[in-house]
Amino acid sequence: MNYTNYIMTKHPFQPEIFISDRPYLKELTTAIVLPAAIVGLFVNLGLVPCAVLIDLTRLAKLRRYQWLAKRRRLTYVRCVIRSLDREADKYTVQLLMAA
Repeated sequence: MNYTNYIMTKHPFQPEIFISDRPYLKELTTAIVLPAAIVGLFVNLGLVPCAVLIDLTRLAKLRRYQWLAKRRRLTYVRCVIRSLDREADKYTVQLLMAA
């Protein structure tokens, strides 16, 4: 969950860096940054479901590719067994899959 983890832990929106350290500008910059921070909060809350959806889609694709690779290997092993004029029983297939 790469994108979701970034949004939840890395704090992509940091309004405190825009607040001035000077005493007479601190209140003014805080008043200017506060509305932007509120908008940024809502934007981040809207990004979380999208990030979760993207991460789940990537995970589903990865699982599918892993499953397809396993099926291709199983088909290859069965073809090898058939080429040796043997019957592809469960024990023989598992033996060749482990090798």
